[in-house]
Amino acid sequence: MDTLLDPIDQRDPELGDDRLSDRDSADADDAVASWREPESPLLELPDDNEPTSVIGRYFRDAHRFNLLGAESERDLSSALNDALETLLRQVPGAECSALTIRDVLELVEEADVQLDEAGLRAKAAIESCRSRLIESNLRLAVHLARGQQNRGLPMPDLIQEGNVGLIKAVERFDPSRGFKFSTYAYWWIAEEIKRAIKRGRRVVRTPDHVVDEIRKVQAVEARLARSLGELPTREALAAATDTTPARIEELYRFARPEVSTSMPIASDGDLTLADTLMDSESEPVDQVMGDRDQQRVLDQVLSMLKPREGEILRRRFGLDRREPETLQMISADLGISRERVRQIEKAAMMKLREHSADFAHLAGN
Repeated sequence: MDTLLDPIDQRDPELGDDRLSDRDSADADDAVASWREPESPLLELPDDNEPTSVIGRYFRDAHRFNLLGAESERDLSSALNDALETLLRQVPGAECSALTIRDVLELVEEADVQLDEAGLRAKAAIESCRSRLIESNLRLAVHLARGQQNRGLPMPDLIQEGNVGLIKAVERFDPSRGFKFSTYAYWWIAEEIKRAIKRGRRVVRTPDHVVDEIRKVQAVEARLARSLGELPTREALAAATDTTPARIEELYRFARPEVSTSMPIASDGDLTLADTLMDSESEPVDQVMGDRDQQRVLDQVLSMLKPREGEILRRRFGLDRREPETLQMISADLGISRERVRQIEKAAMMKLREHSADFAHLAGN
């Protein structure tokens, strides 16, 4: 019987969001403090046998940027906070739940306001602070990546995922909340690397919110298996997780390892999986062409929107995904509030209504 217990690590089934608990903050503070010690071996260049290795070159490049001391970090956070507040005042009646680079710049872009001299200076200051925060913490991303070696991903991939986490931390950092950036970045980098390891080396990337959903179902499956003495049915899992058997089946498909169509299935290696796929399983040509025409029209319509607006509409209405997603799913994946997702969706729908005459003719093409 299939089970969700094996493909994705079921430990730590609940992932946090960007709200650091006191314990998280203290743990990260301790880790960052030890990492910053001048005599710490973590700051030394990696002992690569090959001096021109990718990791060695990257670490040497990262060493070109100085680490931020505690006082410098506070000064930079204060400057960022002032610049964000100045830029936010350029948008009349703007409401921003978090004073972050991403949210403020997005509000300014959506409002399409003409920035005055103070606004332009503030925007330039924000970009400068952003670059400085990233550059001064590149070594932290390498350090955390090195701590997760030999867990299924090559070192360059781990470093790349660490850098993704670092960039997310910069975009979502709210200096008004009082956290030190290095503490916040440590948490985000570690989480991004952990998520990448759980996803594994998949050709088709499973969205993070789906990975989280799988892990929660895994935890329930393990608990039911212990109490029942056997693996639970799809129906039992669906009832215990407040979802449907169809969704449970879909999560099973997500969790299965990918199989290459070039995989040999005969001992001589001449016959591959692709050779056994029957033409009868293919869709009729006219149906495929019809689907392509619909997709073309959809792409043209959504091209009138900003990329994030189009993505949210696609996900909310299931336009090219398996099923529509809730505000909570999109909020968790994009790292913005549910109210912000709702606002973007509403703005996108209003744009489409305003331009409905521009694309009405597409349906007849």
